[in-house]
Amino acid sequence: MKKTAVRLLAMLLICAMILPVSAQQNGKGPWKNPYSDVTDTLWSYEYICRLNQEEILPAAATFRPTDRETRAEFVAGLYAMHLALGGAAPKTAKLPFSDVAQDDPDYTAILWGYESGVVKGVSDTAFQPKGSITRESACAMLVRFARTQELELGAVSEAEQFVDSLNVSQYARSSVTACQMSGLITGYKNGYFRPAGYITRQECAAVLCRLLDAAQTPVASGVSQVDLTDGAYDKLYSSYDDVPCGLVGKSDAVDVSFFDDAVFIGDSVSLMLQYYCAATKALGNAQFLCAGSLSATNALWEVSSQSVHPSYQGKKMLVEDGVAASGAKKVYIMLGINNISYGVDYAANDMVTLIDRILAKSPGVTIIIESTTPMASSSTIVTNSLNNEKIQAYNDKMKSICEERGWFFVNVAESVRDSSGYLNSSYCSDNNSMGIHFTNDGCKVWVEYLKTHAPESLK
Repeated sequence: MKKTAVRLLAMLLICAMILPVSAQQNGKGPWKNPYSDVTDTLWSYEYICRLNQEEILPAAATFRPTDRETRAEFVAGLYAMHLALGGAAPKTAKLPFSDVAQDDPDYTAILWGYESGVVKGVSDTAFQPKGSITRESACAMLVRFARTQELELGAVSEAEQFVDSLNVSQYARSSVTACQMSGLITGYKNGYFRPAGYITRQECAAVLCRLLDAAQTPVASGVSQVDLTDGAYDKLYSSYDDVPCGLVGKSDAVDVSFFDDAVFIGDSVSLMLQYYCAATKALGNAQFLCAGSLSATNALWEVSSQSVHPSYQGKKMLVEDGVAASGAKKVYIMLGINNISYGVDYAANDMVTLIDRILAKSPGVTIIIESTTPMASSSTIVTNSLNNEKIQAYNDKMKSICEERGWFFVNVAESVRDSSGYLNSSYCSDNNSMGIHFTNDGCKVWVEYLKTHAPESLK
């Protein structure tokens, strides 16, 4: 008999503002927490409880709630749910993926996923099991899973465009719309979906828990069904508007109060802005998380007496913890000068990882990337791997990522460079030395640029 289900509660992939699930359901009694890193203060606690009771979560000492979910972990969760719903083990014997060994603990789950059509590889011969799963990939797997389980998801809303719907990959477009219509996802408060963004393990627990509820709930009378067939909603995308460019254009200057709920993350370059604003209140009550030599790379290290991390209210902490503690709604980030020499892609990838960590701890914040500013013509630290050409390549890369992820990009660099592309010498406080730090005049120009390049949607 076909299983039916309806979703009557909207579910966010990135937000805890959903009704909790009872820790005692199906007569199985209270949950005994096996995870040392899961406490009842965690927003996902009730979801993890439910999935643990249903034996959908793996046995382990820790759960790692804020870590990115891997492709293999997500498939393992779907396979465990498949078994919990009475499904059978896979029948085939071998995967075509050379990167999934037969002794891998998730081999059977991936085998089931491939056999059932729930998952596909990143190529004919690779699955990338340890790769982080993106939001759009998760939607595609959720819809394929619902189809293989013969679930019927009830529509709780009409199909709507996310701001960045046209950034959704072709293969996932109908799946994203189906998940939106069924209430499995609603996107971010600013209207973005961030299809290429990654999902944390606790966010996946919430998704799987809500999907399980849907599988076990009879369809409500009069509720229309979401079409789960491939390509069902693809045609809608031809009527959608293009995503706004990540680059923030010039507009009327905002009042300094605009920055009262902002936090600025940066290295020693941004420290100069911090000192200037502390003396002048040029950015209102904006907060700062800055440290000399900070980069997106060393920001990912553990905090220690030797580590390079900013302090918040006198305590050194991880950047993501500092943002959460600050309560900021807007997060301005200028990092790059200290790790671009490792490679543009390397630096950009670490920046994305850092931002994902920030969003995992503070899912409601808006990310605004400030372009890394150029070096003065007299700089003594110029090398083949660190120069203005490399800085520009990094800025171009970050601008492209902002467009893809739905983040904002503010090109501060254009306001402080001279006609030859160098940091204007009159704005540089260390000419004939590092050639990267600012004078008060330079900081004043920087502030005015920020005031006249504030995202319209945040005003």
